[in-house]
Amino acid sequence: MFVEPAAVYAKTAKGRNEVALRGMGLSGRQRGVLIMLDGHKTCAALAPLMPAGQLAFIVEQLLALDLITPCRGAVPADWSDDLDRIKRYMVTTAQAHLGLLAVEVVERIERAADAAQLRAVVGHWHMALQDSKRGRATAEEHLREVREGLRSAGIEA
Repeated sequence: MFVEPAAVYAKTAKGRNEVALRGMGLSGRQRGVLIMLDGHKTCAALAPLMPAGQLAFIVEQLLALDLITPCRGAVPADWSDDLDRIKRYMVTTAQAHLGLLAVEVVERIERAADAAQLRAVVGHWHMALQDSKRGRATAEEHLREVREGLRSAGIEA
């Protein structure tokens, strides 16, 4: 898994519970990363604290265990008209919440060559998030982020 350096993750309720109770038997590194993912620090800030490549692996594990979730900070609030940022955000959230089902959604997002095509994919991406166990709770927030990004880029959402 590729972890975007600017990505920001926060603990879910389950993650906060794990920090407090230590019930899942996480390794020391997993627990350390879980504690450090506070909804403010970027992955780039944490990467130097681990051996190369380990952060992405641990983030993937914590996502799979529903202990963390991408948060608003994962995409800068002041989106420019750069559609690649919006696409990266959509890909990141799809991968975080959809597991193996993300492949088709990610392919559709990546094929979108312009704003109109990307706008057409947003509905499919959002419905997939709503239908997923991990994405259901944050699907509306993610949709608001994408719509805000499209509006900031001068594209009606």
